[in-house]
Amino acid sequence: MELRLLGPLEMERDTGLVPLGGTRQRAALAYLLLHANEVVPTRRLLSAVWPTGRAPGTARKILQNAIWRLRRTLAAPPGDTDAPELLTQAPGYMVRVAPEQVDLMRFERLAQQGRTALLRGDAQCARQSLRDALDLWHGPALSDLVEEGTAWPELTALEQKRLDVMEDRFEGELLCGEHLSVLSELDAFVQAEPLRERAPRQLMLALYRCGRQADALDVYARVRTALVEGLGLEPGREIQQLQRDILAQDSRLDTPAPLPPATADSAAHTPSGLWPGHRSWSGADSGAVPGHEGVAVTPAAPGPPGPGVAAGPGVPVGPGRSPEPQDAAPASGDGYAARRPAGVLMLRFGLGAEFDDLQGGAIDRVLDTVCELAREKMENSGGCSTMSVGSVLLGVFEEAPDRADCAERAVRAGIAIRDSLSLPASPFAGNIPVLKGLSMHAAAVTGTSYVCRWPSAEGSGRPWVGGELIDLCEAMLDSTPPGEVHVCDETRRRTEDSIEYHRLPLPAPTWQVRGAKPEAGDSPCAERDSELELMTGFLSRVRRHSTPHLITVLERSEAGRTRLLQEFHRRVVNVGADPVRVLSGTVAGPDDVLSVPATMLADYCGVTCQDGAETARLKLTAVLREVTGPDRAAELLPLLNTLVTGARTGVEPLPVLRAWRRFMAEAARPTPLVLVWNNLHRADDALLDAVEQLCGENPDVPLLAVVGARNDLLTRRPGWPRDVRHTMTMRLAPPADDALDRLLRSAFLPDGDPA
Repeated sequence: MELRLLGPLEMERDTGLVPLGGTRQRAALAYLLLHANEVVPTRRLLSAVWPTGRAPGTARKILQNAIWRLRRTLAAPPGDTDAPELLTQAPGYMVRVAPEQVDLMRFERLAQQGRTALLRGDAQCARQSLRDALDLWHGPALSDLVEEGTAWPELTALEQKRLDVMEDRFEGELLCGEHLSVLSELDAFVQAEPLRERAPRQLMLALYRCGRQADALDVYARVRTALVEGLGLEPGREIQQLQRDILAQDSRLDTPAPLPPATADSAAHTPSGLWPGHRSWSGADSGAVPGHEGVAVTPAAPGPPGPGVAAGPGVPVGPGRSPEPQDAAPASGDGYAARRPAGVLMLRFGLGAEFDDLQGGAIDRVLDTVCELAREKMENSGGCSTMSVGSVLLGVFEEAPDRADCAERAVRAGIAIRDSLSLPASPFAGNIPVLKGLSMHAAAVTGTSYVCRWPSAEGSGRPWVGGELIDLCEAMLDSTPPGEVHVCDETRRRTEDSIEYHRLPLPAPTWQVRGAKPEAGDSPCAERDSELELMTGFLSRVRRHSTPHLITVLERSEAGRTRLLQEFHRRVVNVGADPVRVLSGTVAGPDDVLSVPATMLADYCGVTCQDGAETARLKLTAVLREVTGPDRAAELLPLLNTLVTGARTGVEPLPVLRAWRRFMAEAARPTPLVLVWNNLHRADDALLDAVEQLCGENPDVPLLAVVGARNDLLTRRPGWPRDVRHTMTMRLAPPADDALDRLLRSAFLPDGDPA
């Protein structure tokens, strides 16, 4: 069995090509294969099969029929145990297939093998792997669907990936001395892609080695004209340096040589990497990381400074510090300044408009506390923070024989920090911050970095790191969305056995961290394991008996409640293989009756704050029809529309809450629903009634309500909860004080909710 995407979409068995049906059916299969072994939500698949605005009203039914036919097409013939499977898995579909059966996945594997060989200096192996990868292409990816009007972003990214691999192959050929044989192909590539700068550098070098110096300089002139006239940009530093080296007839250009192992890390992040000793992109003139004063970077040096030699201007220095003679490396040469393997983790924290009303001192306290939490997690993972500038924190994880791989420790620290400050919105969505308005971005890279330790009376001081690795990490951090941890390809390669990743649709080899694999994961809320076990046991009962349950968590400290509910939320969406939907909200006060029901409904329907009233109404209508059917949807829509559109002024809350309860009960029937309420002691009687009635009036619905509140709730409602058969009340002891507790208190205390 072979599935081919790198050309026309084809499926071939031993008996020959298999017919794949019409355009919609082939498009659905192609899109699922582009995301093989990943769940593709139904709405996303519908958008791929039908361009925006062109889907008919029966599109979902047509797609279901296409999936049914594809299952029959993919079904394994007798005796075939390796056939692909098309699975229905909430919230959509997934094709489970062995990597060797899809040409795209073989291409990615061979391309990665080639790049790895380039890094270790094995040019012969690299060019063979890269040639084999490119031989899998038989025209543009999914050329038959493209001819029929398909234009997916994934295809654009895939074409860019092919061009990147072609440039990698050219580099391997040049390192093997094949500048003459590759010349015509390089020239055609440069003419077809005039705005790319790596291939023109390769062409200039090939022409120079063929004795055509004038032609090499002409390539530079053509590239400069294209960039200036097309984009208003001058060529990059690398190609300008190459032009100067050609004019000077630099001897380093004459003879190709394989990259020695010691420079493999530099080649990993150098756009050219064509000859040893060529100036890297950070260059000798590199200074502070843009936007982060006091964080200097160093060029890729051939080795550490010798004993007794001052670190020099390239060594990073801390705020208010300069590399004076007394800061020289010790004469004993005991490793105070050296290039060494390391993992680097860079974090950036942001505070949104929700913090605008806080005083400056309170904001500083939040930032200081969140940085303290991050340092604590780094140290727990065997690293240390080396620099903090404002909301940016840098940590280094040095290789050590008695510790786990430095890359794994850096990634685990990033996961621990992310999970402490956020919780998953659902199994298929990104994380949401535990404090509204607090954002975290993290990037981790691995390689060889310049590590310098300032001597101190206690021995080795806190290290400072520099080099291209810091530049790479800072560049990755700039493109990392809130709540995510991104890593470079080398980090992913070294940690893929213990960390789960998602490949990002970018030309650069960047990966998004999903989390530590279950057997290696640690609980960030270990002191509450017994309570969490009870709560997850209640969820198992909900699933098993399809009956509503209600858990009440009582503690005076809002920080303690929030932390427990946050960890329960995380465990719920990651437990087992059965899907579950989690919706959460925090009650602001007795006058805010509909805010949390509105938040939960909007989350379920996919309504965001960027959606206008009409878009929100359309999303709500579609979900109501799917969950409750057309007739009941028409009845509920006028009432629930006030929740998602925000038009709640003068609205009588009781009818809206009744409609909301009816919808939530129906929504829980196909997929168990967990509703997490925090600060319910602040709610008015109407909202408290709604929570009780949702569980009490629907005895056959798999629904779990988890309520966090102060003891005041039982003072107001001695019989809480009324008319609910399956309930549990938990009174929490004060948690052990740590950085997260202090962070939560630093944010909550200004609201007057004492810990």
